[in-house]
Amino acid sequence: MTKEEIYQRMEEILIEEKGEGLELRPDLMVTEELAEDSVEVMELVLSLEDEFQITISDEAIEEFETLADIVDYIEQRVD
Repeated sequence: MTKEEIYQRMEEILIEEKGEGLELRPDLMVTEELAEDSVEVMELVLSLEDEFQITISDEAIEEFETLADIVDYIEQRVD
């Protein structure tokens, strides 16, 4: 799966959760621009785990700063 495919699938998930006004870009800050609190971060992680059939560790979640970090993590773990 390419990064572009991952971004596209993430965009679908995030638009469903956040609404049409969300502009995705690689440097989008996860905790400052994407999720308002830790509950939203966990909801996003659960959605991504379901969508991509992966497990995202707590340690990895703490390392996510930007959307690009999440995409890189997913790309390394999907077939």
